[in-house]
Amino acid sequence: MATQAPTSTPRTPSGPRHARPSRFARRSPGHSPGSGRRRIPIHTVAWPVSLGILYGIWAPFIQRHGSPLNALQITLGVVSGLAVAVLVFVLMRLPTTMATELRAMAYGTVAGVSVGFLHSLTYASVLRSSGIGLTVGVATAVATFYFFHTRED
Repeated sequence: MATQAPTSTPRTPSGPRHARPSRFARRSPGHSPGSGRRRIPIHTVAWPVSLGILYGIWAPFIQRHGSPLNALQITLGVVSGLAVAVLVFVLMRLPTTMATELRAMAYGTVAGVSVGFLHSLTYASVLRSSGIGLTVGVATAVATFYFFHTRED
């Protein structure tokens, strides 16, 4: 067209510069340039880290019971937060080819155990903590089963 401004792309004998193939063209789209590993989506790391930090702050806060914070409570927070973060990361990396029921039970187990443990830090009885953990675990398993089942291919 005569009204279009000229482009600043230099011409070479083989055509415009941007028409050359990339040096990374042979790599599959899921790989980052220069490495042979697949890239991990940001939400797969952000959710576990966020939940681990919240859990790690919440656990010593419950354990304190109004007293000053001490090293044992800080250790409890770090260890429990790290454990929850690792478990949630592993759950999020579970293959989608796994049976929906097993994935839902895994999510329910982690949720139930973590909530039951937090409730046990309030010096409640073992039966009450187990009951609350079981209730949360079953509810989470049902909700995640519904979520996974409605989004199957």
